Amino acid sequence: MVARWRARDVLLPVLSLAIFLSARARADAVQLPVAAPPVIYVRLTQGHLTVRTWLRNVVQVQGSPSIAARELPPAVVARRLPRQMMLWSQSLVAKDGERLTLPAEPFPLPDLTQQAHDGVLVHGSGTATILVPANTALLVTVVRRGSIAIDGYRNGTFTAMMGVGRIALNNVSGTGAVQLNAGPFIARNSAFARIRVRTGRGNQFFEHCTAAQIQATSLLGSILYDNGTFTPGLAHFESQRGNVALGVNGNAQVNAHSDVGRIFSAQNVPLQRSANDAQATYARGGPVVTATSTRGSVIFYRGSLRAHPALFKRFQTHRPPVLRRVPIHRGGGRPRH
Repeated sequence: MVARWRARDVLLPVLSLAIFLSARARADAVQLPVAAPPVIYVRLTQGHLTVRTWLRNVVQVQGSPSIAARELPPAVVARRLPRQMMLWSQSLVAKDGERLTLPAEPFPLPDLTQQAHDGVLVHGSGTATILVPANTALLVTVVRRGSIAIDGYRNGTFTAMMGVGRIALNNVSGTGAVQLNAGPFIARNSAFARIRVRTGRGNQFFEHCTAAQIQATSLLGSILYDNGTFTPGLAHFESQRGNVALGVNGNAQVNAHSDVGRIFSAQNVPLQRSANDAQATYARGGPVVTATSTRGSVIFYRGSLRAHPALFKRFQTHRPPVLRRVPIHRGGGRPRH
């Protein structure tokens, strides 16, 4: 008797096995033990990167099969350890034909040469989730196109560089540099000793953050520092074509300037103003914060923007389309990005 068969009777088991093996390849995690506070380098041509911390002296990498990871001995790390990160020059042409430029800029890093550091290099393309020790000394992330999300990295030094995509920080502290050509930057519930943020076409959104030294610059994007706190240090926010909005929670002395835009403020903030400048004192004064925009508006208020319904409505009316993509939310739900 000749057995009769159909193509699906053979293909279905083969496809099932292929799917199982592919899923297993993606699920298998690579674990690299590290004895000393590690230095982590991540470079992806494209993809979505998530970095979290845990209380283990192990770097765990899980992701697409094209993602590779390898150890770097302390001697190699010592030779490659950067003293500064060079933020590249950005240049673009606005709709009116004006060329806007962010020049190249060095960002000095803390000296990490006082002790030995194990190292890990992660590279490839695709989706990757990396768990790093809580005592990681330096985290360097570069993704050409995609996204970078750093969650829970505390008291270290980090850099996040992106061509086109999205960069998000949550519950992060320490010293860091962020550069993004096109796309949004979002920081929530974070405390920065020193941070530098530069975007070309991307908006910047800080919610419930604390900063000692912060310098945020954008060419076309708008900047919103909402319900934030400042400690003594440098605090400067600047956009050439977007708006700058500051919601201060605590002590600060705000100096606002707009060349051709407007300046808005909540009525419960003591205010001195002229045609293009305004100064406001929050609580007992203290840290000096400057906010400037060449062609956009400057808005400042106490606390959260959603606590000022009248200002929020006015802000919604007057902000340009580029700022309407900033994830402002009035209710308790998760904002849309």
